[in-house]
Amino acid sequence: MDPHPDFVEVTLPRDFALGAYRLAPLSPEFVDEDFDAVMASEHLLTGIFGDWPDGLTREDNLIDLAWHEREFTARRSFSWIIRDQTGAYAGCFYVFPALGSRGSAKAALWLCDISNRVSVARALREDLSDWLVETFPSGIDIAWTTRPKLD
Repeated sequence: MDPHPDFVEVTLPRDFALGAYRLAPLSPEFVDEDFDAVMASEHLLTGIFGDWPDGLTREDNLIDLAWHEREFTARRSFSWIIRDQTGAYAGCFYVFPALGSRGSAKAALWLCDISNRVSVARALREDLSDWLVETFPSGIDIAWTTRPKLD
């Protein structure tokens, strides 16, 4: 699997701090924790990525996580778990470079049903936007595909 053309010469950090949060790539080793977080947040996630996670099983999630890890390693798309200052699973952040073209990518963020979720999501999205500008190759237009559900 070849890297996305915008990321051939780029290696993004796998694990990094962003303010009070720590991000690490999604991978199969986190299947139980990720599955629990996704299922507990299903009411917040439905509609953000189509009908996902409707009907998701642990086995489906394991396959998804393996795919995310493979895509990250190949530099085709990038997915991170977001952990709070205590190490608790707080949500996920994704960047999907446009397939078949250069210079654009979609970013998405979701947070578990945590205290002050909406204000945390707004601040985190702003910090992530700044991080993308500093970290990604110049000339890539990042469009946020979702916003955290506010209800």
